[in-house]
Amino acid sequence: MKKLLLGVLLFTLTISTFAFDGYLRVGTVSPAKSYNSEEKSFEHYAPTIGGEITQSFIFADLGAGIAYNGKTSGTDISTVPVYLVARWTPLPILVKPYLTVKYGTVLETYDNVRHSKPEGKQYYGVGLGVNFASLQAEILYSKTEIDHDKRGNDDLEQVSLVVGYQLF
Repeated sequence: MKKLLLGVLLFTLTISTFAFDGYLRVGTVSPAKSYNSEEKSFEHYAPTIGGEITQSFIFADLGAGIAYNGKTSGTDISTVPVYLVARWTPLPILVKPYLTVKYGTVLETYDNVRHSKPEGKQYYGVGLGVNFASLQAEILYSKTEIDHDKRGNDDLEQVSLVVGYQLF
């Protein structure tokens, strides 16, 4: 009987160790330079949507994600970054605050300016968030390196506010 219980315990731990978490994420993104310090708000917004799959460990989550960051007025560039994500959760209790780091590349870059064919290269970001039950809220500062932009912009700096829902 003890061997059977030990076997069931080990099987349960093995299944939970390899369980993945999948999140559908929607929100808004704004150029970091559009912050109006007098009004304490951002002036330009665009939608963002994405997904992430992570593997949970004791104090950290590691995984990958993809997102679509829409065109904001003032930059008129939208990107589709694919990235690796790491989240550190110092207090894994009911409400789980975390620090996140993202690093990856840009699959596609879209622009409205004639004769401008920008290419997104590296994508990286840092942010803060919180998990509560099946919901996730995150604020992220990200930077995308861009080549061949006729306006002379080499970096696309953005701030995003995203809400996620855990699908599995």
